[in-house]
Order: sequence, then C-alpha cells, then structure tokens
Amino acid sequence: MIPSGDFEYVLSPSGFARSRLYYALIGGVQQTPPTFAFERESYNAYEMIYITKGKGRFRYRDDWFDLEPGDGLVYNMRHPHAYRADPDDPYEMMYVVFHGSGLDDQWQAWFGAPYVLLPRTNRGEERYAAVLRSVLEEMGADRPENEPVLSGLLYELLMQVLLRDRSRPAERGGEPPSALERGRQYLEERFAEAADIHQAARAAGLSYYHFIRQFKRYYGFSPKEYLTKIRLGHAKHQLLHSDRTIGEIVEASGFGSYNAFLHTFLQHEGCSPTFYRKTWRRPSD
Repeated sequence: MIPSGDFEYVLSPSGFARSRLYYALIGGVQQTPPTFAFERESYNAYEMIYITKGKGRFRYRDDWFDLEPGDGLVYNMRHPHAYRADPDDPYEMMYVVFHGSGLDDQWQAWFGAPYVLLPRTNRGEERYAAVLRSVLEEMGADRPENEPVLSGLLYELLMQVLLRDRSRPAERGGEPPSALERGRQYLEERFAEAADIHQAARAAGLSYYHFIRQFKRYYGFSPKEYLTKIRLGHAKHQLLHSDRTIGEIVEASGFGSYNAFLHTFLQHEGCSPTFYRKTWRRPSD
C-alpha cells in the first residue's frame, strides 16, 4: 500500500541499475494547491503521471492539455513542459520519474512521439495506473537488492501504456463502419491473390487516402500492415503444418516474389523461412 496524502520518494540507483536496468529517480503523490504552476526547460528522464482527483493543465512545448481524474500522460522530459492546477479544483496526481539502459531507443520503437496522452475511459482505473501504484510501493520499500524488481515494474508500466495507446483507435471510433468492414473483409478473402490497398478501398466505396486514414483509426493498423500480417500468418502456418515447398507457400500466401517474401519474413521473424520451419516444426506422429 502507498501512503495516503502527499508524499515523495527520492532514490539513488546503483551503477549497475543505471547501466543495465530501468530505474526510478523520483515518485510519489502530489496534492497541488490552487495556485500551483511550475515550468521546466529540460530534464534527462521520462515521467508518467496519472490524475486521481481534481483538474489541471499540462503543457508540452507549445501544446496545452486539460487533465481530469482518470487521465494519464507519459513523456520525454527533455523538452520544455509545464504544470498548472485548476484554481477551483486543484489536481492530485501519482507520478514517477524514470530512465533506463536502452530506454531512448525502446521509446522511439514503441511510441515514435515525445509524449503519449492517455484519456480516461469508462472502465474505471486503468491497468497502467495499478502498475504505477506498484512502482511507488516498491520505491517506498527502497531495497537496493530489489532494483531488478523495480526495473521489471517500470518495463511493465511502459508495456501497459503501449497496450492502452494501441487500443485507443477503437475506443475513439467505436464500431467500424460497414463500408470499412467491407474493405477489411476484401483483404482477408483476397490476400492470396493480387489484392492491394487500392482494390480494398474500392470494395469499401472510399477514396484511397480516406480508406487508409479510417482503417488506421478503427483497427490500429494501416491496411498495408494488416495485409502483411495476414499473409505472413498464413505463410508461417503453412511452414509448420504442410509439406509445401517455400515457393508454393510464397504463391499461396500472396507474396509477389520469393525475394519480397524473404525480406518480409526476415524483417518480422529475424530468421529465414527455412530456419523457422526447421526450428519450430514438430515431428508428425
């Protein structure tokens, strides 16, 4: 359990943690006064905040966001940012400032943007908020031998943020329109043929660019990513559960050529189709 009220933990990570793990620097719960306003130019770390009560605003570079209970935000602190409480209903927030070995590259690979805003939903407290509480509990224990445990919790925190962020297109859009579903169904049914995004857009009755924007909004993938996912999944199943040659699988999975298939397979699986089949195929009874 974390303490009630306003508190802050300040940790001093070991050299091992700084060079090999994710580590927390500062964290706690802040109950802001009505006049609270704070600006910072830069800090070499990341911060996760979650609003538990009240209201406020947050600025990242030139963008201002209104924050209310249930809203979350995680961001790279290296750019100018500011906090401001609502004078009539000042906010309370949980927060943790953290960094880690390789985190900059991982952040870019997962999020590709300097901040991730996580609007509240009707589902109650989010999973990432529960993990944030666990991070603060572990920080409060302040056991140096448990630095790997805290590192694991920070990794889980980011994974939950990633899951939440990837789920937002569906939450914003609700059920996909029937026209969009026709386009998606076209890709699923014609993946082995010469299906392409232009044809899927025509099946949906939408312009090419509108189809791409709407598809990403509702499904969380671009049409090209979705088509590749279907084709690659079919090919992997064939590699493991059929005696077809690689060439036959390439054709049956809708890849235009062996080279295109090999490039895609190496990019996604990190090995050749032949190695994948040899490594993962179970002997038949």
